[in-house]
Amino acid sequence: MLGRKSPQGELFRPDHVYLDHVGKDSFYAFLGQQRGRLFRDRDFAGLYRSDWGRPSVPPSQLCIALLLQARDGVSDDEAIQRSAFDLRWKVALGLEIDEKLCAKSTLQLFRAKLILHDEYQQLFQASIEACRKGGLLKRQKLEVAVDTTPVFGRGAVKDTFNLISDQIRNVVHEVVKLKGYDLDDLVAKEGLGRHFQKSFKGQFDIDWSDPGQKQAVVGQLVTDARVGLELAKRSLRGYAKGAEQTQALRAARDLLADLLLQDIEEDPDGDGGPRIRRGTEKNRIISTTDPEMRHGHKSPSKTIDGYKVSVVADTESGVILATDVQPANQHDSEGAADLVREASRRSKKKTRRVLGDTAYGSVETRNELAEQGAEVIAKAPPVGRKGTHFTLDDFKIDEKRGLLTCPAGKKSIRRDRTTEPSGWRYVFSRNDCKVCALRSKCTKAKVSARVVQITEHTKALQRHRRFQKTKTFRQIYRKRVIVEHRIARLIQLGVRWARYLGRAKVAFQASMAATVANLFLADPAV
Repeated sequence: MLGRKSPQGELFRPDHVYLDHVGKDSFYAFLGQQRGRLFRDRDFAGLYRSDWGRPSVPPSQLCIALLLQARDGVSDDEAIQRSAFDLRWKVALGLEIDEKLCAKSTLQLFRAKLILHDEYQQLFQASIEACRKGGLLKRQKLEVAVDTTPVFGRGAVKDTFNLISDQIRNVVHEVVKLKGYDLDDLVAKEGLGRHFQKSFKGQFDIDWSDPGQKQAVVGQLVTDARVGLELAKRSLRGYAKGAEQTQALRAARDLLADLLLQDIEEDPDGDGGPRIRRGTEKNRIISTTDPEMRHGHKSPSKTIDGYKVSVVADTESGVILATDVQPANQHDSEGAADLVREASRRSKKKTRRVLGDTAYGSVETRNELAEQGAEVIAKAPPVGRKGTHFTLDDFKIDEKRGLLTCPAGKKSIRRDRTTEPSGWRYVFSRNDCKVCALRSKCTKAKVSARVVQITEHTKALQRHRRFQKTKTFRQIYRKRVIVEHRIARLIQLGVRWARYLGRAKVAFQASMAATVANLFLADPAV
């Protein structure tokens, strides 16, 4: 049943008596004074039964506790302890001097409900409204900056051997939970004891640099995985596909099957047996404890095992208007249009301009945002120049005559129409290219002549590259730094390292950090 906090309170409650001691200009005092305005208990009524049970801890207080936890970067246990002994937290929460907020499990359950029903967005929206009431977001139309930052996942990243071995163990544990078997008896019966030791690989005294010996271990691993999959299949017989008690086992079984598919080649040589797949799948699962994590790159030399947080911030005020979390292998610009649309919805304003780095400068991204009426100010992707090879900018176009002139002064012999995107494909003479002194700078092809494709996208990017060299572009583009400052603030609030497992919970963490960052802007005194 929904519990409610009285807006009146008692005269001698800490948020009245100790306000000066904590500091009227502190973040804690701000939360204490704005608690009832920021969050109303009735707005969270959908998370509680209305017909039975004892009154809950008021959601408004639990929301404040989650924000304080994000602000101070403490664990659930420490958060409850601070509600009991920290005067600053008591002022923010409106607790009596001898009162504790709740049990740790209550805070955890409330967080789980917020994440499950996506209700934590109410907290984030409240921070935007507080900024509006504080005099921010004055412009009729938005100018926003967008960027991403890596989040290192909490899940354990392991090699193929230990990844599959761990999941075999997980499958066995889920079978035991479902069927009530004795774990030791089941492991011995199925011959899977090697997966319940400290290290799967540590049990094999082999030369790991020897391909033959290594492949023999792979074969044993695959055999055990098949035993695990068959065990899961037998255990699920007699249950309906949608039976709730079987879902954990089904998920563990499916993950084991996915790991085998992505990392193992069954018999590539015809008689050598299974081996580890060469190369890396783009969407490869890297952790059994957090299967949604991915391996990505922030730069050619900087790798990420986890996620990326995307942030949209108003360039005038710095208010964060939208956040999102994606796997680390996703390109920065994916979902940018949806994120900007979300920022417009939350701020109740149309977006007229979006500032971003090169990742947002493609024609596709510009067109997606143009559909919302937003102009993109971003550097166009660099021209692909390999070593000292010529690029499109080194060729001269005569559109009236339908000719392209190469750096050596030779003209194309024909052009062919292209579609999606629309344009032309210019072809040069093989005889001219064969004897050209500049051939090594133009193409690596040994026989074929140079072919150059110029489309509407190509022309658009050329226009953008010319514009980004102007003073007007530099004046606008420098305002993009505001999103970097906001991201730096989120990093201070702990978003660089995931506190939880799973994309949904990491998205909650990012949203809470953004909420705290906005509330600091909402009160200039803080």
